[in-house]
Amino acid sequence: MNKNIILFLFIAFALLPGCKKNSNADIKEWAQFQDQFFKVSFNYPKDWMVVTESKKVIISSSAEAAEKFFDHDSHKADGIQIIIAAVRSDSMQDYTKYIQDFKNSKTAEGFAVKEIEDATIEGLGAKKVTYIGAYDENTKISAIYVATLKDSTIYYVQYSAFNNLFEPYKVVFDSVMSSLSLPRKIIIEKGVNPAIPIAQTERYSDNFLQLEYPANFGSTDMPKKGNVMSAVRFMGVNKDSRNDCTIDIDVRPAQKLSLEKVVEQNSKKINATSKGNAKIGDERSVYFNETPQRGIERRTYFVVRNDKFFRIILTYYVPMKKDFLPAFEKVIASIRFK
Repeated sequence: MNKNIILFLFIAFALLPGCKKNSNADIKEWAQFQDQFFKVSFNYPKDWMVVTESKKVIISSSAEAAEKFFDHDSHKADGIQIIIAAVRSDSMQDYTKYIQDFKNSKTAEGFAVKEIEDATIEGLGAKKVTYIGAYDENTKISAIYVATLKDSTIYYVQYSAFNNLFEPYKVVFDSVMSSLSLPRKIIIEKGVNPAIPIAQTERYSDNFLQLEYPANFGSTDMPKKGNVMSAVRFMGVNKDSRNDCTIDIDVRPAQKLSLEKVVEQNSKKINATSKGNAKIGDERSVYFNETPQRGIERRTYFVVRNDKFFRIILTYYVPMKKDFLPAFEKVIASIRFK
C-alpha cells in the first residue's frame, strides 16, 4: 500500500466522530439471519447477498461488492461487507494472543491500525480493532473487527466498507451488534438419545411469527411453491436425528377467507382420524390428526390471521411419540404471530 495514502487516511480517520449514524444508508427492509448449523442470529439488510459456511457467514451489499472485497478491483462498485465467524480457542491466553496477532497482521499488511479497545458482544467482554488502508488511490477501505470468547470459541464480527460508505452504512454494523445472538452450548445428559428434543431452546423469528424450538434442532428455509409466502422446517441436526420427526410451517394469502373456509378447502386433502380445536397465541386454530403411513402420525393446524393462513404440521415416529409430541406441543404453545 502507498504509505502517503495510509498516513493521510490515518490522520483523517482519527478526526472522524465516533459512532455517528448517517441516515443516507439505502436500506429498504431488514431480515433476521438464522442457520440450523452455525446457530448465530442477527438482523441485516434483507436484499443483501448472503454466503454461509460451516462456522462463518458473509453478508455483502451486492455480488459485485463481494467480488471487490476479494480482488480489490477499483473498477468494480464500492460496497459493504459484514463477516460473523467462529474460531476454536482453548483459553483466554489464546484469545488475547489471537487479538494481538490480528492487530499485528493488519499493521504488517500496511494498514493504519488504532490501539485495541474494549467492546462488548452480547454482553460479553470483547476487544475491538479499527483499521484503514488503501489498495490504490481509488480503493480505500475502513474496517472494524470485534471479537469475544465464549464456550472455548472465539466469535468475531468484522465490518468493512470501501471509500465513503463506511460512515453512512455503519448503521448496519450497529444493527448486527445490537441484535447478535451467539450459539449457546447444548447440554445433553449422559445416556440420553441426542436425537430426542431437549428442554433447552432457541428462538426463531421471521416476518410472520416467532417461536421457541429445541436447541438440538435447527431451522431450514424450504422451497416456496405456488403462492407460498414463507416455508420453514425444524428438525434435529444431530447425525442420529430422525428425518421423520419434523415441524413444518408455511404461510399463504388467505384471500379474505375465514378460518372455517380455509379448513373446509384444505381438509379434503387430509385423511383425518380425528379433529380438534386449539388456541395458538391469540388465534383460534383447527387441527387434524392423521396416519400418512405405517408408524408415522401427523397433526396439521390451520390458523388465519391478517388475511394470511398458517399451516403448522407436526410429524413424528409413533414408537417415540412420548419423546417428540410433548416437545412439539411446547413449540406450538410458544408461537406468537406478528
